Amino acid sequence: MSKIGSALVAVLTAIAAVTLTHYMDTQVPEGVPEVWNARILDAALRTNGKLILSLHDLGVPGGITWWTRAMVSTVLKTLITGSPFGKGNDPELKITDTEYAGVPVRVYEPQSLSGEGRRPVMVYYHGGGWSWLDVDVYDASTRELAMKVPMVLVSVGYRQSPEHAHPIPLEDCLRVTEYVIKHADDLQLDPKRVSIAGDSAGGHLTAAVALQLREKIKIQVPIYPCLQLLDLQTPSYIENRNFIPGMLNDVSMLSYWMNYGNISYQWMPDFLANNHTSPELKRSKYASRISPKWYMPEHIRTESLRRMDKRQDFGDSELSQKYESVLLDPLFAPLMADDKEYVGLPLTYVLTAGYDVLRDDGLIYAQRLKKAGVNVHLAHYQEGFHGMIFFFDGPIAFDVGKRAMQDLVSFLQENL
Repeated sequence: MSKIGSALVAVLTAIAAVTLTHYMDTQVPEGVPEVWNARILDAALRTNGKLILSLHDLGVPGGITWWTRAMVSTVLKTLITGSPFGKGNDPELKITDTEYAGVPVRVYEPQSLSGEGRRPVMVYYHGGGWSWLDVDVYDASTRELAMKVPMVLVSVGYRQSPEHAHPIPLEDCLRVTEYVIKHADDLQLDPKRVSIAGDSAGGHLTAAVALQLREKIKIQVPIYPCLQLLDLQTPSYIENRNFIPGMLNDVSMLSYWMNYGNISYQWMPDFLANNHTSPELKRSKYASRISPKWYMPEHIRTESLRRMDKRQDFGDSELSQKYESVLLDPLFAPLMADDKEYVGLPLTYVLTAGYDVLRDDGLIYAQRLKKAGVNVHLAHYQEGFHGMIFFFDGPIAFDVGKRAMQDLVSFLQENL
């Protein structure tokens, strides 16, 4: 190769290296030692999103389709397990794909529980903004929970938005949970040891199912749940929108809410600026249920945000009226429930992450449940981020993910 050719290769290599370094230079939560794991995770997911958008711009059907869902799931499975095919068979675990009440489920039964007549059970509702992911993506996590507790675990393949908006995903989760309770004897399960859990959108579904089946559930575990669409300017939305945005940021979370609530994307700027609620609604009892009095300042990193003065003198009244019935429905937004509706809810394990836009939803939920007399255990990880519990093992594991999984297992071992 000539000197000119060698120099050109060197320059192009340097440019590529600088570009890649800049692209992967995402904000990583303070206290997370696995900086490059976080950058790889974020870059992979952002690239995935950009590819879907690019194909759409070129005329290839994009957005949320069966094949983009498959692509996203394959990328995440590979990041979580190191293989696009996920985990193989496990001789210590019986895994069955079937249906309960007409809804697809994957059932995990540890061999260590064989022969026991009344086994504890968890019904798990996966995350993904009610729009993405599936039981395959969650396979590593649900296996871990089933084996380590040990317990039978039923992972629900509910129908997803936008094709199936609220309340269809919730109805699927309710049907499966009610089926498990009703048929506990036939399934060799203990109807007095039924737990429900889910993360992100699954955490929302957990809280909504608990409102419906409260006395029939022993434990609910909402993991960094999304619980309200009234205020997208809480401290956690403001502080955390730029931390590992490939996992979740304010815009992506809002798009999921809009898919789930059948709300037009044309209103996205209004929702992000809290212009979607009228001054009257901002002064209402509903707004007081998520007001700054419920914030936990010890978990807010930015001092000025610990003393937020919420403006109540703006908002599009017509837009507010258009969507109020959805926004204020406790089954759509569990934080809109009255305190009396929380009375009698089961033992609750709320898991929250300091660098998550949904942090304050979970913290407010924990505080309000405590006020209603519910037995609540708050597991807050200051250096945690959205999706961290996925990465308790595998090629890009995080210490905070390992601790979150271990702590949840220990809690379930002691209480289920």
